[in-house]
Amino acid sequence: MTYGQLQMAVENLAATYRGLDVRRGDRIICQLSNCPEHIVALGAAWMCSAVHVGVDQQLTSSELSSLIEFTGATTLLFEAAGKSLDPFLPLRLLRRKHPHLRIIVTGHPSLPEELNLFRWDSVTKKSEHQSLAVTDRPSSEDPAIIFFTSGTTGKPKAPLGFHGNLCTRWRRLADWLKFSPEDVHLGHLPLAHGFGLMLAVTALLTGGRLVLFNGFSRKDVFEAVEQQRVTVLNGSSTHFRLLIDHVNSKGGDVSSLRIGVGSAAPFPPSLIRSILDNLKIQFMFMYGASEGVGVVTTDAEDMLRGSVGRPAPGSVTILDADRNVLPAGEIGEIAFSRKVFRVRYWAPPTSVASVPEDTDWYYSGDYGRLDGEGRLYVLGRVKHQINRGGLKVDPVEVENALLECPAIADAAVIGVNDHILGQIVCACVVPVRDEAPSLEQLRSFLGDVLASYKLPEELRVLECIPRTRTGKVNHELLQARINNNGGAKSV
Repeated sequence: MTYGQLQMAVENLAATYRGLDVRRGDRIICQLSNCPEHIVALGAAWMCSAVHVGVDQQLTSSELSSLIEFTGATTLLFEAAGKSLDPFLPLRLLRRKHPHLRIIVTGHPSLPEELNLFRWDSVTKKSEHQSLAVTDRPSSEDPAIIFFTSGTTGKPKAPLGFHGNLCTRWRRLADWLKFSPEDVHLGHLPLAHGFGLMLAVTALLTGGRLVLFNGFSRKDVFEAVEQQRVTVLNGSSTHFRLLIDHVNSKGGDVSSLRIGVGSAAPFPPSLIRSILDNLKIQFMFMYGASEGVGVVTTDAEDMLRGSVGRPAPGSVTILDADRNVLPAGEIGEIAFSRKVFRVRYWAPPTSVASVPEDTDWYYSGDYGRLDGEGRLYVLGRVKHQINRGGLKVDPVEVENALLECPAIADAAVIGVNDHILGQIVCACVVPVRDEAPSLEQLRSFLGDVLASYKLPEELRVLECIPRTRTGKVNHELLQARINNNGGAKSV
């Protein structure tokens, strides 16, 4: 798709929206995959001053219905699954609860008439109402997107993104990384999530070429890097590890790469060193949340220290359990200044928006510390801390140590109940080969880098670590799997 074709499709869909009486501020739910239609849908919503709501393709009809009710959405963009016996079954269930919802469908040549659906190819054709599409542009203060957080630690939240703020942040990122029309960006991260959408839109804002993938396969991604001469690669730590492993085992040409952008999961110093040595690229790490708060850095020295960067003075602080500010070097909860970062959540028009009691700070839920030079170090989630007999163990610290073991391909750490200590450390690992190291071997390997109370006392060998589409460990699913005796167990 060329930029000219993209613009025409956006204008045509926006014109159709106007003809269907889509109004300023209406919410449009987009459940499309990583495809050009998703980008078109985003642009058309914005051209109509409507609010784009990207949601995961894997949601059930019940989950989708709940989000429609929560957002008060007027329109749904739906991708019919071609391999399903009845790809329209979710829509049949939705139509019963939402008889007036406008539903536009892609991915299927024929639509059941009784469901009153719109075909994508018909709504993106030139319309006689096209002049109506550009009469009501959004202002910088208008909401552009409702993001849904990953929900790996509980019920997802719905932070708002505003046109002016997003435009400023995304253009600043493009300038920082010197994106240009010569760049080729690999878009495998889900467009339904903030990180993937930000990098995709930033690529297009700078005239680059965007190569979309619906998910990550190291073989396919590697081939795309070679064949499409990709210059910008984004992903979580897992994605970069898999690509480096593929390069080291299979060889190949990744010389086109010039920059990588990592987020969504910790990047320990050993992985940063491996990225710099094996891929020979500039690297940016982004620490933050869908709420629009965050810290970014391209300083290799700071990242090799284990830092996520140096936030602007006053923008980040460390708080104790009573929300008192801690001095440099002390460990506590990372908090972002609401005076610097605008954090607001969607609330249905019929409800009262919840306002935090303390409006000065956004509490991240992460443990961390600031050093004397202003570097920020992230030490794990507050909720995920393991309480072993009163001693707190940070799962991320143990995970990073496990990933240094040559026999371990992937790892996650959780606490499991113990009738004496309260909790003990459980290492969940994916071995490089069929035979996994024993618990005793792992404890011996970790003994030089971790205190004895941090060493795993239970080992579970899994075929894979459950992760979200952005690469984060899905702790709820992992905990449920372990609770149901998943994986070979060694104590």
